[in-house]
Amino acid sequence: MGAAAGDPAADPSEFPQRELQMEAFALAKVPVTRGAYAAFIAQSDYTPAPGCWALTEEGWRMDAAASWRAPGFAQEDDHPAVCVSAEDAEAYAAWLGRKTGARYRLPSEAEWEYAARGGAEGLNSWGDDPARACLYANVNDLAAKNKTAKVAERCTDGYLYTSPAGTFRPNGFGLYDMQGNVWEWTSDCWRESLADPEADCRLRARRGGSWTDIPGPVRLAARQGDPPDLRSAYTGFRLVREAR
Repeated sequence: MGAAAGDPAADPSEFPQRELQMEAFALAKVPVTRGAYAAFIAQSDYTPAPGCWALTEEGWRMDAAASWRAPGFAQEDDHPAVCVSAEDAEAYAAWLGRKTGARYRLPSEAEWEYAARGGAEGLNSWGDDPARACLYANVNDLAAKNKTAKVAERCTDGYLYTSPAGTFRPNGFGLYDMQGNVWEWTSDCWRESLADPEADCRLRARRGGSWTDIPGPVRLAARQGDPPDLRSAYTGFRLVREAR
């Protein structure tokens, strides 16, 4: 887990790289989709708070009118749900558990990174060649350049915003969209480094990068910390089903 020493794109929060052990778990093959999230809203009494960080003509802004239904761009039901906070995601997991009798939760950072690597040890599950990124991930590509940033992955993935879940090639474990498309919430409170014994639970760790990220954030070790009530048009989630 974590960035290798000498990784030029690494943030200090990604060190030190270390080995961990964990219990068996099952992770969803794709992030929770807009259609699945809509079913949760329709079948429960849960009402998300209004507002979402969305891409506007003035750049990224908190838009009081934006929501998972209207994140600022068109989505179909097979796209990943966005404008979803960690608190919303945990409410969804609890509802799904009541509905199915199984136990669901957000993955830990360690579980997420183990699953995202798919057995790989480099910068990305597809290797270190940035030209291969668009085969495996929806990223800020050449077609999207200047929409959100002046740099881009050196390839074209065909999507300006989110893409249908499972569109690109899977990683070595058969999981889709672990990198790119949407950042994904984890269950862990934020730590300033992977060895930091103190966790700041005012922030929650997110992993994976998104459709709007430039080269650097779309890396296996990349991590961010944000308030658990944050909603953004580039953040979604997927769930662990506990094996026992």
